[in-house]
Amino acid sequence: MELNDKTVSKMSLRQGALIYFIGIGGSSMSGLAEISLNRGYRVAGSDISWSPASEKLEALGVTVHVGHSADNIDGSVDLVVYTVAIAGDNPEFLKAKELDLPIVERGVYLGWIADHFDKTVAVSGVHGKTTTTSMLSNILLEAGMNPSAHIGGVIPGLESSVITGGSEFFVTEACEYHKNFLHIRPFAGIILNIEPEHLDYFKTFRNMKNAFIKFAKGIPENGYLVLCADSEYALMCAEYTKANVITYSVKSESAPSVENALGKKVLTHFYAKNAELKTPSSDSLECVKTGYSYTLVKDGSDVGRAELQIPGLYNVSDSLAAAAVASALGCPDDKIIEGISTFTGAKRRFEIVGKTGKGAVVISDYAHHPSEIKVTIDAAKQNAKGKVIAVFQPHTYSRALRFKNDFSKALVSADKIILTDIYAAREKDTGVISSRDLLNLFLKKNLPAVLISDFDEIAAEIKKDAGEKDIVLLLGAGTVNKIADKITV
Repeated sequence: MELNDKTVSKMSLRQGALIYFIGIGGSSMSGLAEISLNRGYRVAGSDISWSPASEKLEALGVTVHVGHSADNIDGSVDLVVYTVAIAGDNPEFLKAKELDLPIVERGVYLGWIADHFDKTVAVSGVHGKTTTTSMLSNILLEAGMNPSAHIGGVIPGLESSVITGGSEFFVTEACEYHKNFLHIRPFAGIILNIEPEHLDYFKTFRNMKNAFIKFAKGIPENGYLVLCADSEYALMCAEYTKANVITYSVKSESAPSVENALGKKVLTHFYAKNAELKTPSSDSLECVKTGYSYTLVKDGSDVGRAELQIPGLYNVSDSLAAAAVASALGCPDDKIIEGISTFTGAKRRFEIVGKTGKGAVVISDYAHHPSEIKVTIDAAKQNAKGKVIAVFQPHTYSRALRFKNDFSKALVSADKIILTDIYAAREKDTGVISSRDLLNLFLKKNLPAVLISDFDEIAAEIKKDAGEKDIVLLLGAGTVNKIADKITV
């Protein structure tokens, strides 16, 4: 029995009910499993391999199976949660259908969880969701507002992708893929940016923009829609919402001239004044992440000086989004500044993972869209005293085909590019595009690129070529971060 948004809203699970997660080791699913456990449900699940998330859940008392088997599902299960990433012939999914158990897709279940909170904040956009969600959560924690949070990455210090608080506030990433963010009915929503992405699903950019418009329409009149004024298509969504519109910008101190569907102008506008890259005080490893210092401005008035610890102007922009929502939720100005200034970044978001034997700094980043890759390389170039060596693992064949020219533009600033095989993820290789095709394009455009498939060979190349003043970037949403263990000491 498949549950949708309407039917799941009528679902009432008793305390102690057993929820089974197919694919429990993923960042989103493991977070939902932990939240469910915290709400008094029993939890079990499975995944194709063991992971740190699985280990943590097992330590909390969750039964985690390695591998999918029909034997793991029986009549004692009260609800089955699955992701669209599983195969249609998954034995646990088929067994649940055979037993006519309640079955719900991950995004629908997240929406049901969010409905239990009075003030849910949904963070959407093609880039920056994890950083913004983490930073907003940190601000609310610093302010003592005791939020719950569901994040698509690991939060440093907590070593978790979830916060289980006890207040009315719930902060969650809201992913556009498969229109999953439309299952969430937020009190406040953020649209960080809108660019062509996931066109394997949306087919056209117009369809994708329409999904974001529908997301904006779903925010209530007494709620808030926070928009990046520097993103044309994000700002476009203002006219479709009845919610209060709040904007932010790293380019303009003045609020944009837009109105919501009720004819109301921008309620509040945030700006980063005098944003400047902080100068490293030493040659220590941590000083690669010099960060930004800026004055937070709200409607033309200085709020205070924020000392952001992570580099890249794009992170300044994300911090403004977090500040805007926190302010709308009633967070004091001084706590907003404190929360921004104490945030140290999310895992695999310009994360320093160590040094090579010759002293090159190794940074792992989840960047897999051309825009993300460009700003990550730019941030590295601001910090590097030597070369920036980019190890790039393309993510999915459809994205590689769609953005092959954009990837060449995004990588142009790197001093050396080591390209590796395309990470298939959910897709099958149809032979239409390969990393060899990308390499030929890069070489045609005179980019300093090589193609190396084997990770051990990549490690050997880095050890040979990267010196003490260089930065090595491991770029991609797949397995490229595994190279870090092979090159760091």
